[in-house]
Amino acid sequence: MEHKDEQTPKIEGNMPEVSPSEARVLKFLADNAGLQKSLTEYEILLEGMTEREVSSAISWLEKKGLLLVERKEHTAYTLTYEGKRFLETGLPEERALNLAVKNGDIKTADLMKELGAKDGKIAIAQLAKLGIKPEGGIISVKSGDALKEVFRERILFLSGLPQSASLNPELLEHFRKREDIISEKKRTERIVRLSDAGIKIAGLVSTEEQISEITPELLQNGSWRGKDFRRYDLNSPVERINSAVFHPITFLKERVRRIFLEMGFTEMTGHYVEYAGWNMDALFIPQDHPARDMQDTFYIDADRGIPFEDEEVLKTFQEVHEKGVEGYTGWGYRWDVEKAKQLVLRTHTTVSTIRYLYKHRNAPQAAFSVEKVFRHESVDWKHLAELHQIEGTYYAKDANLSTLFWLMKEFYGRLGFHDLKFIPSYYPYTEPSLDVVVKINGKEMELGGSGVFRPEVTRPLGLKEPVVAWGLGLERLAMVYYGLDDVRDIYRTDIDWLRKFPLKF
Repeated sequence: MEHKDEQTPKIEGNMPEVSPSEARVLKFLADNAGLQKSLTEYEILLEGMTEREVSSAISWLEKKGLLLVERKEHTAYTLTYEGKRFLETGLPEERALNLAVKNGDIKTADLMKELGAKDGKIAIAQLAKLGIKPEGGIISVKSGDALKEVFRERILFLSGLPQSASLNPELLEHFRKREDIISEKKRTERIVRLSDAGIKIAGLVSTEEQISEITPELLQNGSWRGKDFRRYDLNSPVERINSAVFHPITFLKERVRRIFLEMGFTEMTGHYVEYAGWNMDALFIPQDHPARDMQDTFYIDADRGIPFEDEEVLKTFQEVHEKGVEGYTGWGYRWDVEKAKQLVLRTHTTVSTIRYLYKHRNAPQAAFSVEKVFRHESVDWKHLAELHQIEGTYYAKDANLSTLFWLMKEFYGRLGFHDLKFIPSYYPYTEPSLDVVVKINGKEMELGGSGVFRPEVTRPLGLKEPVVAWGLGLERLAMVYYGLDDVRDIYRTDIDWLRKFPLKF
């Protein structure tokens, strides 16, 4: 707790300049809190004044020595989107118990279908903690009366949010352990009271609106006559103005762009909406690959979309998928042109790489992009459905695994990551494939993937030299860069939180 303990200025001669808004706050405190009592700034309710205007008036009155302000840190708890959903639909464990009681028993498989995979898993886990465990894949309950009070208390707790005081500690701990139901945020509360100087002038100041600006209209219509003009004190303190700054993601995106440009790379751009043929088939991803399922990819219901540059390329995709290229076998299945013509929101920016190289087949080429991609993900602390992906590619006669290592070490080194580890991985369109792992504060974290494009990707498109590429998620990088535990925090709209980052190139 911080208490402002300083000498209150005495009113000698001229009275401190006070605006009508500041005068209203002074009078409100004098009338409602008494001369020595305190109120929180949220208890100062004035008709026609917003919370922001009241807050600003308090800040100015404190600077002028007319208010004493005590600051108290506290934690406020609010519901997440998931928490609000549970409040509307009911807790998964309660819904599961009701189904079991209604039917006498219920198979866990049927429960998952009824509630959905995500809520079903939550329900089974929570019921197990309450002593109701599946036996042989079946949940049997004769009566749910014993748990009605437990569920009622949990729902009452959630419905009472947001708040920061008088929370049941056991229920608070229960929901803090459960993923993505409540969020907590540190806040500073200001408690204000009149200083000695404030007490002296509270009854003297005027709340009448004063003319602060001379306009042509005032002069022409004569409405200035009989009005008070606001005095200006050139020695009064001036409120610090926060200049515009980059959003943390915009800053990081720009820094990555500068690194690539300094390394001699050319920036490439792509489309949000792509044909599956370019997004998947061009990269030798088979049409039965799990990544092409609707639970992983956003499909668009439309008759027309972005045209193929060359319809003949579809026949090339078909030939590669069914029969492969010289020296390499294909997937050996019957390729479907209609699946290739499905429209999707692009799932990666590698599709931009393959399109760019298809149009720029003369080596050498070094290109990059930092653009949005879309994944049908369940949003949680480390996953987003809409995110940015960083892409870097090098197409040249000397492009090989050693070149890739050097490029990645140079790129990541300029971002401040020097302790790198390369772990063998698998991607349908690169061989060999590697994941990039960095060590941060003694802990290892995967930042992205890389590899050498397979001949099944490059040869059909007329690329005669090897292609190496690497990429990482910008938001995952931001978590490390800004020391965040939850990727969703990056897109918070808290101005004070956004301003705390020293955004310097």
